[in-house]
Amino acid sequence: MKLVRKIAMACSLALGLGMVATVPAKAADMVLSVKVAAAAAGTNATTALAPAAVTVPADNTVDEADTVRLVATVDTGTSVTFVATGAIKLVTALDDPAGTRVRAADGVQSLTVATGTGTTATVYAFTTSTAAGTVTVSNLGTTNTIHMKGTAGAANAISLVAPSAAATGTIAKYLVTAVDVFGNKVSGLTVNATVAGAAVASTGLNTAALTTAVETATVGLGNAELAVLAPAAGSAITVIMTATVANAVAGLAAPVSTVAAVTPINDLAAQLAAANAALTAEKAAHEATKKAMADAAAKAVTDAAVAKAAAEADKAKAVADAIAAEADKAKAAADVAAKAAADMKAAHDKLVAELTAAKDAADKALAKLKERYNTKAAKHKFKPVK
Repeated sequence: MKLVRKIAMACSLALGLGMVATVPAKAADMVLSVKVAAAAAGTNATTALAPAAVTVPADNTVDEADTVRLVATVDTGTSVTFVATGAIKLVTALDDPAGTRVRAADGVQSLTVATGTGTTATVYAFTTSTAAGTVTVSNLGTTNTIHMKGTAGAANAISLVAPSAAATGTIAKYLVTAVDVFGNKVSGLTVNATVAGAAVASTGLNTAALTTAVETATVGLGNAELAVLAPAAGSAITVIMTATVANAVAGLAAPVSTVAAVTPINDLAAQLAAANAALTAEKAAHEATKKAMADAAAKAVTDAAVAKAAAEADKAKAVADAIAAEADKAKAAADVAAKAAADMKAAHDKLVAELTAAKDAADKALAKLKERYNTKAAKHKFKPVK
């Protein structure tokens, strides 16, 4: 009974002081409304396989058609976090020509919006890329993810990849690519090609109309291929491609409607003739070198024989002079003569060895040259040398 009275008194005191304890209500789960461009708002139905698609802001203004509007309904006084991936960017308002402008370069990839006294947080997501990305929306532990991507704008520029050279009588292929102002590949664009110095392989004319392909085409999304037949004679192929592209937009990449390439023509027959001429000249030079070496060797042998004969004559004269002059100097003179003969023989032997080595080197060089010539002769169907 005393315990009940104490509790009753405590409650009366709390009421008198204005202290009323209440049990906090459970926080409501976040509800996310998703509005894609002009479509009606609804719940998040986007998936990685079927992302929401919006136009890229090719006019450099972020309008409703370019965005996915995300409205999170949450408890009053809480905050909602929006985080984007890929090329997706987030803004809290759309472009207003009479007020704040929102451009393609604006936006961030992470925003936290406080509801304050309200219950909703609104953010607009846009992208400049056709690659898919996500926006994750979080509040009080509840998370929702939407998937989105951009659709390419009108073609803004074309580019051309050309071969570095083309051989006579072969097909040269030129690849033209169309992109929008943000570099996204664009299909279905008509590109007019004009060729000078050759003819389009498929038609035999010097003009052709190409259409940039879809993603599943052999040449790939946004590409078109031109096949040109290089003529039997000529110096170069000039290809000029033009297309109707979008008008220039301030602040974005400048349009490119015309591209050109010049491809040199390689005359294979002339190149083969030049190679043959070089091979013939190389062979003639080798033969001349071989003859010069043989002549030098023969002269060296002759000079050695003459030198030897002269030395022997000098020796005989010295001996005769020594005998006639005085007998006691004969031995000394003979020794001198013998040494001279030995030195001469050593010089002769060295010279013969050097000439033999030179001749062996020349023979090896000739053999290698014949091998190289016969290899090229076999390749180009010439008569080999033995």
